[in-house]
Amino acid sequence: MHLGNKVRVVGAALLLFIVGSWLWICNFLLGDYLALLNHEPIVRLSVITLWVPIGAMGVLLTMLVMSPKALIRGKKINEVYSAKAMQLANKVCMYFALIGIAFAAGWTYHSIDLLERYGYVYSRDLTNITPTGIHLMYVRAN
Repeated sequence: MHLGNKVRVVGAALLLFIVGSWLWICNFLLGDYLALLNHEPIVRLSVITLWVPIGAMGVLLTMLVMSPKALIRGKKINEVYSAKAMQLANKVCMYFALIGIAFAAGWTYHSIDLLERYGYVYSRDLTNITPTGIHLMYVRAN
């Protein structure tokens, strides 16, 4: 297989993996929030994972904008774009990551407020620590 074709296959697979992972995590977090709004008996709050919807969007957008040109040429992104463009892409990713931290903190406080308002109590026994973060579990007290 020609080197350009290998780069295309790996680049397309990486792009699909990043988009798919982002969508899967966002769907997971949306499900947690909808469980809270629907007053489910057990609700999960994934504090660290809340960073992903906004924090990883910079990487996602950068890849979606820069990848097509690189895939067409069969080269790596850093071989197609200038150093200045790569610096701009890195800044975009960094700013989204910082905004993602603020979003996660704000959403956590919002969710905790709803948990208290809806009568949930923290369950240490049900809480999970996984590679994707700390998943705090709350049980409906009423």
